[in-house]
Amino acid sequence: MFLAFLIIVPLVTFIFYIRAISKTLAAIAEPYRTQSPGMAWLLLIPIFNVIWFFFLLKAMRDGFRQMHQDGLTQKEIDTGYNYGIGMGCCWAASFIPKLIFIALIPMFVFSILHWNKLNSARRAITKQQNT
Repeated sequence: MFLAFLIIVPLVTFIFYIRAISKTLAAIAEPYRTQSPGMAWLLLIPIFNVIWFFFLLKAMRDGFRQMHQDGLTQKEIDTGYNYGIGMGCCWAASFIPKLIFIALIPMFVFSILHWNKLNSARRAITKQQNT
């Protein structure tokens, strides 16, 4: 029972996090997208996901930045790129046996902060498109 809790809860949470990334990619105007929203689901592939996460971070940041440079947004939208980098580095460090327990807590903190920024970015783009 306890083992199921340790596997199921993080997996379900991770799926919701991937969903947030996918929705954020979808919020980028199509000509400015370098990754389709469905590509976020590749994060479910073990080991590969740690590397792929960095590509998605860059795609989100660059897409919103280009939209701003082309005048589609009034101000630059923060996607939490730095929080995402912190989370990804902790995630990568968690594969090092002696660092796993040291890396997990900051990884969760960075992921919560990044998730919040993703939600804020989507709200900001929706708000700017409605005005």
